[in-house]
Amino acid sequence: MKIQLFIENPIQTNCWAVIDEESKEAIIIDLGGGYHKIKSYIEQQGATLKAILCTHGHFDHIMGIPLMQEGNNNIPVLMNEKDKLFAENINDMLQLFGFQEQYPPVKITQYIDENSELYLGKHKIQVIETPGHTQGGVCFKIDNLLFSGDTLFAGEVGRCDLPGGNFNALINSLKTKLAPLDDDTLVYPGHGPSTTLKAEKLHNPYFK
Repeated sequence: MKIQLFIENPIQTNCWAVIDEESKEAIIIDLGGGYHKIKSYIEQQGATLKAILCTHGHFDHIMGIPLMQEGNNNIPVLMNEKDKLFAENINDMLQLFGFQEQYPPVKITQYIDENSELYLGKHKIQVIETPGHTQGGVCFKIDNLLFSGDTLFAGEVGRCDLPGGNFNALINSLKTKLAPLDDDTLVYPGHGPSTTLKAEKLHNPYFK
């Protein structure tokens, strides 16, 4: 498995290109910008982009999708249905944060939840519903890799004071959905440096 980080947009969102080197299939997790750059990287690796996966619907994690969709690309975009209003009304939150850009609505082609059967090559992509930062927030687990979006950061968690946020739900997600995972799980968050689940269980105060 090859993982490449692209840090995009003024919010410095982590956008992850994940390539299965055996099947040459690729996904992008949280396309917050830089679509052409990330797609070019995937093609340079000899891989084919299979889908865009969204950990949640906040604008800084989906800003690159309208550009991709305006190009008449039929690449599937996957998100939990509870966050669809963020995707359909991307400009509302942009304005809330003082941005003047205007984007067309993001078109979600497949709604996902914990019952979804997703694969990258032979590798199962486990969808873990982790509400709290948003109602429809999810993490994606591939083998021992956890793409945590804004649910979990190194030493921190995502803010819960935006529409759809719920602090108690987020803490419950950490304790019931993420804490049971193996300590050797590598965590690739939506912002900031990568970490391990062992380090977060030991040092992140929100796991206490």
